Amino acid sequence: MKYQLYALGIFVVSCAASGMQSPSDSRVVSARVTKGPAVDGKADDEAWKTARSVQVTAKGVFPANKDKVTEVVIRSVRTDSHIYFLVRWKDETKDDKAHKPWVWDAAKNAYVEGPEREDMFAVAFEHTGPFDPDMLSGMEAVWDVWQWKATRTNPQGFAMDRTHRYSKEQWQGKGKSHKDRKEQAIWIARPEDMGDTVEKKQTAPAEKKDDVVPQYLPGTPSGSAADVKAKGAWEGGWWTLELERKLDTGNPDDTKFEPGRVYKMAVSAHDHTGDMDKASEVMELEISGK
Repeated sequence: MKYQLYALGIFVVSCAASGMQSPSDSRVVSARVTKGPAVDGKADDEAWKTARSVQVTAKGVFPANKDKVTEVVIRSVRTDSHIYFLVRWKDETKDDKAHKPWVWDAAKNAYVEGPEREDMFAVAFEHTGPFDPDMLSGMEAVWDVWQWKATRTNPQGFAMDRTHRYSKEQWQGKGKSHKDRKEQAIWIARPEDMGDTVEKKQTAPAEKKDDVVPQYLPGTPSGSAADVKAKGAWEGGWWTLELERKLDTGNPDDTKFEPGRVYKMAVSAHDHTGDMDKASEVMELEISGK
């Protein structure tokens, strides 16, 4: 067993089981189509009918979720300018009404954080340096990460676009220091891409307004933070999520997808963000040539 630190949703330690799939078994091929699908959370577009379907497993190892798995089915297509993903995963409950709302506590005469949590999905791509699932290996790298949130980003039609940065030197922005396998410091940061954010956070009101007040408010993303369009829909115990982004955004914080190349990637699916230790093995993404 090999301990791994996944950073698709938040930082968590997970454990990779032996007998992992080979890259060819889990390669997602983004085939070229003349017309891309509408990003509406539906799998009925013509573009998806011939797209190769790949199933991967997100595994959990912490006591509450040990041996539990979430099966994720992925397809991808591309046009000459954009790349699209169709993702489906099993989730018995639809959690999209609130995330950590402020709830009035009469005894404390103050707002406290409520128990509600949203569903979430994340996908990470190699950007600069290695894409090593063992995040405590001491690697120095940058990943491109798209983070879809059922409450905080789905209504606006976007995924949060951010990078994960691993460095032996303290990053100039917000980050945390961890010990790698050699007991040396490795700094990990998860900054959002440049521009206005897709979500806004507000502190708890000092005085009572309503019994429940949202902690997160919708934002209108701009710049590189608005690169990834996304829409999810839940039906019959399944989430269906579509994502869209330009192959080349021209922004330095985004992975440039070039036809004919193969990229490493991984995904993570979370039920009311309580299963944060679930993530897939590293897989491959092939951008088809002309």
